Amino acid sequence: MKILIITLLSIVIVIGAWFFLYENIENTCSKFINDLTHIGQNIQTLDWDSAYSELLKVNDHWQQTRKTWAALLPHHEIDNIDLTMAKASQYVKSKNVSLSLGEIETLKKLFNIVKENEALTLTNVL
Repeated sequence: MKILIITLLSIVIVIGAWFFLYENIENTCSKFINDLTHIGQNIQTLDWDSAYSELLKVNDHWQQTRKTWAALLPHHEIDNIDLTMAKASQYVKSKNVSLSLGEIETLKKLFNIVKENEALTLTNVL
């Protein structure tokens, strides 16, 4: 009976930790997506100074976040975000509208992919 209780308690702890981590990842991804949407709007209005300064802030936040996510997520997802973030920064810095918007949208999609991959769905379980 003791073993059953310990096993059930362990399962509850693992599931609880997963819910906590998923909530954290989902909130973080949503914040990145909102910030990137705002940057995209700045690019569309050709407000390059605001777009670049906000992108630098997003990049700083990403550098902090990636340290935590490195232990939780597959590294190819983190690498893809790193590469796209670097390209987006250079495109915004050089004031290239098309390429900047393309990379911003790619970043938003990458954060959505992270959020979807961490969700508890039948396809993720199987």
